[in-house]
Amino acid sequence: MIKENVLSDVRQLLNGDKSGHGADHVERVYALAMKLSEGENANQEIVALAALLHDVDDYKLFGEEHAKNLTNAKRIMQQNGVDAQTSAQVCDIIANMGYSKCLQGIRPTTKEGAIVSDADMLEAIGAVGTVRCLAYALAKCHSGTDQIFDRNIWPEVNLSAEEYKKFNRKSDNFINHFFEKMLKIKDLMLTDAGKKEAQIRHQFMLDFLYEFFRENDCPEWGEYLKNYEMKKTA
Repeated sequence: MIKENVLSDVRQLLNGDKSGHGADHVERVYALAMKLSEGENANQEIVALAALLHDVDDYKLFGEEHAKNLTNAKRIMQQNGVDAQTSAQVCDIIANMGYSKCLQGIRPTTKEGAIVSDADMLEAIGAVGTVRCLAYALAKCHSGTDQIFDRNIWPEVNLSAEEYKKFNRKSDNFINHFFEKMLKIKDLMLTDAGKKEAQIRHQFMLDFLYEFFRENDCPEWGEYLKNYEMKKTA
């Protein structure tokens, strides 16, 4: 019952989001996390709550103060009678996951955290991740800039966490985001099941990008992608 009530609160909080971080995203992360946890002897309640609450204080949606204090996550758990020990474990997972945290060398410290982190990372890649990335680009699109693709603006592939989080960064567009984040995620998986699924989703993104560059007559970008992948595997 707690899970259903928490999900209801999350839906109420995130349903208006149009940037790819809405309740539909949360529900997919939850489903992925439960699937990844099969056979892992993990605490299912912790996995479920962390998956459901992982984005309710996202800095992109609610600001840095919420992200630091996990204001919404703590409130929702308290309102739904989650005990203090469980709440603390869930908050520890949320505080140690996410790509910007990874850039700072911060990773999950528990099995449950690894599972939820992998589920969230998987949601950022593949077909669903591609759609979410495009939705985010369009949601923050503003006059005078091209948030989809500019063949003259190349990715910044070695961004720090601080640089990555900057809004309206010159290189920050839909296609560049693949190089600045999405194509790196395969190598950040922590569970065996996550690694296997990431391989499939990674290949989809490569196929999409090669076709995108072919259709846009950008052979230099196709060559850039080829070299980018070669450097990662070298």
